[in-house]
Amino acid sequence: MVKKIQLLLGIFILILSCTSKQDTIPSTVLTGAKIFIGNGEVIEDGVIIIQEGIITAIGGNETSIPENAELIDVKGKYITPGIVDAHVHFSQTGFFDARPGTLDIRDSIDFVKVQEQQKNHPERYYEAYLRSGVTAVYDLGGFAWTLDLQRSAENNPNAPHVAAAGLLLTPPSINKTTYSRTPTDSQFISITSSEIGIEAVRLNDSLGATGIKIHEIYLDDTVFMNSMIAVKNEIAARNKKMIVDAVTLEQAKQALLFGAKILAHSVGDQPIDEEFISLAKELDIIYCPTLVVFGGYITAYRSLKTGFEINDPNNVIDERTRNLLKSSSRFLQYFPDNVEVFFTERTDQMIAGREKITSENLKRVYDEGITIALSSDAGNPGTLHGISVYDEMEAMQKAGIPTKDIIQMATKNGALAMERANDFGTLENGKMADLIILTDDPSDDISNMRSITHVMKSGFLRPVKEPFEKIPGKE
Repeated sequence: MVKKIQLLLGIFILILSCTSKQDTIPSTVLTGAKIFIGNGEVIEDGVIIIQEGIITAIGGNETSIPENAELIDVKGKYITPGIVDAHVHFSQTGFFDARPGTLDIRDSIDFVKVQEQQKNHPERYYEAYLRSGVTAVYDLGGFAWTLDLQRSAENNPNAPHVAAAGLLLTPPSINKTTYSRTPTDSQFISITSSEIGIEAVRLNDSLGATGIKIHEIYLDDTVFMNSMIAVKNEIAARNKKMIVDAVTLEQAKQALLFGAKILAHSVGDQPIDEEFISLAKELDIIYCPTLVVFGGYITAYRSLKTGFEINDPNNVIDERTRNLLKSSSRFLQYFPDNVEVFFTERTDQMIAGREKITSENLKRVYDEGITIALSSDAGNPGTLHGISVYDEMEAMQKAGIPTKDIIQMATKNGALAMERANDFGTLENGKMADLIILTDDPSDDISNMRSITHVMKSGFLRPVKEPFEKIPGKE
């Protein structure tokens, strides 16, 4: 009997201590804003209660508010989940110094040193993302060190959540394997046999890759195509998803026949057809359009002659990138003969034609109910980390996607692509408090996402118009 009493007393004390601890942890409460949940639902004059970085309650103004909570009045403001960019590259800078295969400026800027900088100082991009409202990103391929960011960024209040696909599996290409490597590492693994393909999948999986990325499909390369059978089987056996770069209809359809779950890039050569739609629906794929990256390349090439203009009112772009782009014209010497081709009427017509096809295909994908996720392909020349999400969302709106659905594509669907939908992407009880505060209604015009004033990642709220204070021990 004494032992039973002691046991009950112990349980009572444990419950009491847990309750007391819970009661002493202060809550943060955001009140009065119009809240976009991220799944299409909206709460007018809403309340969000946050404790230890987690949403503990969300509802209308009738929601009960805990005593001693910190109240933050955001009446007249707008709240959405944090933006998720489902296609970025931390190995790239936004200029040609990290892409010598597109313009080789290694005589001026050492590619190896660039990659050392990329590896050792991702914090400058972290801040650019967070201060642009991007609280999570998916790195769709690069050097092996990008996989380490998944762990190091997760509990860093100065970093977005990161998922990464790691090393890129590719058909043999001198342009990729020669220009995009260092003496000790390479971003690409050339698939020249089934055995190499299987080992590449196993390596990426062992390093923690969230998905296996295939960088293009060469339909006429029979060795590569035959090897891909073994690759797709190994990916399935390891319960991973296949991600494929596909920019033509035939590439995209072949990717789907291989079982791709994420298509990175838009089909840009011709209208998609019924076979594509049928395959995409059957596989329940995620379509990542990257509408602006092609134009970004053109902008970067043209900047060699005209200079590079940055639309960055909150000054989130880091100093090194800003200075590099300001001096872009000094690299004209590396492209002296035919840079004029980028200023011709024919080039303008080509750009307009491609934009028309990619936009119409995106609208068709949307109309067919296929999942779409916001994807900028940031890091490529002319597509800058962080701020490029605004251009991408505005291009999606121009293509005819309703603003309310773009909000979901920029939040919930990106989290789905990252396999983190249980953690963030929508504002719901039990999920991480990742959100942004806006002064203008994004459902009126998606360009109002640029009106961001504050970002919250895991319950940590900060203004975006000033540089973050560095936290000791965090990058």
